[in-house]
Amino acid sequence: MIPFRAHDTVANRRGRGPDAHAAPGYQSSGIPGKSRSLRRAAAPRSPNLGSPPIRIATAVGFILNVCSPGLVRAPTPSFFVLPPSHDLTKRRLSGTSVFHEHELPVASTAPPEPARGPVRWGQLLLPALTLLVTGMSVMVAVRLVGMTPAARDAFLSQNALGPSARMSVVAWLLAGGLLPLAAAGAALVLKGRRALSIIERTAQIVAPATLACFLPALFSVKLSHKNQLLYLLVLGAFGLMAYPLLRRSYAALEASPAVQLPGALVRTLRGLGRPSPRVFYFGLVLLASIAYSAYFGYFTILNHHRFQTAAFDLGIHDNLMFNAMHGHPFRVPVLFPAGGNNLASHAVFAVIWYAPLYALHPGPEMLLLSEAMFIGFAAVPLYLFAATQLSRPMAAVVAIAFLFFPPLESPNFYDFQWLMITPFFHFWLFYAVATRRKWLTVIMMVMLYSLREDVAIDLLGLGLFLTLTGVRQSLGLKMTIVSAVWFAIDRGVIMPLAGSWYFQNHYAGLFADGESSFGGVIKTILTNPLFFVTSLMSQNKLQYVLHMLVPLAFLPVRRLSFLLLLLSAMFFTIWTTGESPMTTISFQYTAHWTPFLFLAAVLALVVIGRQPQGRVGQRAALTTVAIVMLADSYCFGAVLQQETFVGGFSKIEFRITPAERKRYADLKALVAMIPPDASVAATENEVPHISARRNALPLRAIPLGSRKGES
Repeated sequence: MIPFRAHDTVANRRGRGPDAHAAPGYQSSGIPGKSRSLRRAAAPRSPNLGSPPIRIATAVGFILNVCSPGLVRAPTPSFFVLPPSHDLTKRRLSGTSVFHEHELPVASTAPPEPARGPVRWGQLLLPALTLLVTGMSVMVAVRLVGMTPAARDAFLSQNALGPSARMSVVAWLLAGGLLPLAAAGAALVLKGRRALSIIERTAQIVAPATLACFLPALFSVKLSHKNQLLYLLVLGAFGLMAYPLLRRSYAALEASPAVQLPGALVRTLRGLGRPSPRVFYFGLVLLASIAYSAYFGYFTILNHHRFQTAAFDLGIHDNLMFNAMHGHPFRVPVLFPAGGNNLASHAVFAVIWYAPLYALHPGPEMLLLSEAMFIGFAAVPLYLFAATQLSRPMAAVVAIAFLFFPPLESPNFYDFQWLMITPFFHFWLFYAVATRRKWLTVIMMVMLYSLREDVAIDLLGLGLFLTLTGVRQSLGLKMTIVSAVWFAIDRGVIMPLAGSWYFQNHYAGLFADGESSFGGVIKTILTNPLFFVTSLMSQNKLQYVLHMLVPLAFLPVRRLSFLLLLLSAMFFTIWTTGESPMTTISFQYTAHWTPFLFLAAVLALVVIGRQPQGRVGQRAALTTVAIVMLADSYCFGAVLQQETFVGGFSKIEFRITPAERKRYADLKALVAMIPPDASVAATENEVPHISARRNALPLRAIPLGSRKGES
């Protein structure tokens, strides 16, 4: 293991580091361009083994290294080792490739071969085949895009196409294959052997287009919803194939003289007075965050006005916040009509600090808008964190991809959920740890602990990752211990004192010997692991995991050590038995996955950047993510198309009919006639419209006998 104990290089750049007062031009390390502190950051250091907890963590990490060489073996991602500039792509760091590839071939720098002499036809075989397949693939894609949507869907899903139309596709195929071959032949005739390198380089550059024929199917909404599992498998395979092709293409482009701009043109472009990269990319992410907040805030409120929200859960949280604002932070009659404490269901201490925000405009609309804002503006700390590890353009791509992630967008429409605002604080925590801001680390941990009791398990997983991989052993060990202790107190003491709840029943299929508790689940896992593993083997759970991993091109699982970050997410979702909301992306439990998926994706990009031609690999990986994320978001997201989007239990409509608008106006007028301090009971879908009061009850909670004689 390689625990990094580097100085904060961001602080060094700002003049706060150990070399801040060095004389101009002073190089303390002997390596050009590197200070002594940066050299210490780049070199492996032995951990301080003085304290017993650190010795234990080091021993566990050593055992994991021996038993599973790929788990935590060096090179460890530079999660907390900040590069001297924010652009890792400018450095060529050594290390084992995460994809176990050899260095990619690029154009030769040897002197050009003479034009005369025999052409080596064997050398042309692979480039010619690549050009042939590329031309045919592009032509098929163009022909499919030219079809009407109905005809294209029928062709892709049922192979329904008339004889003349099918012959037209064959003709397009032949034309697409022959055109690039004819161009290559003309180049050989004109330039002889000198054309060989041009043809080879061109074949490498256009090779990713061999997959173009799959794109119309990957952007087919009907095909994706007809068989989600098959679609996700195809999209995942597309991503795995696209990465090496894009990497070779970018390598060839980088070595190609044709794409190198003249120095005078580069200097002219730099002198146009454009904003600095820091301002430009931060502003781009900020605009994307504002757009997300406005879009989802508006449509979630519209969904509420259409009576598509319910007492469970928007009515509960609105009633809870109203009582908290009036000095009763855990009173919630919507959930406990006979009296009870909300801590029995979830330990949400966040109502205390959320109350001032809610007080700006009390009501469910404020909750829906604030949730959309917390989710949208989570892209800002994600960008700031990613920019400490990657170049700013790459960090911006990661942050914007986060806003298109379907498992983030779908639960945004399921009423209001505390879990959905956790990514905002998780990303600030990652940034605080990466920049070694201890005060911000503590604040973000406290904020996360206050949101729900199960968030402590998420932080426990992060602490284990930091400890066992050695990147920040001391901090990781403290985070693990504090999270475990807080969860034990919260779940084992505070919540039982407030009352009982049923959430352990989500694991009923794993109870041991009738012991309906988490202890019984642990006993089953330890004593009968085969039974536990078979409980994970279901199509629904596989589909759920693919929904999480495919849009990020499997980057979060390309290092075994990254699985430590996802253990808590798996525990709260795919380890459950018989609970479809837990394994459906339209519910809030995806929030256990989302922040750690993007953390692992950033770290995977860091690892790619350390291998030979790291910048090329990072660009290829991000391009792959962009393509598969757009395809997945088009089919399952809420922005690129609105015909099939699902949030919570139902399909979401993005328009309101005149009848629905009138119904909402009538109910609003009726509610205005009710005294603010009156107790009100309503139907399930009406409760969120009357829940901003001290006593709001769902009709199902009122005994039938109490309603005798009512009209």
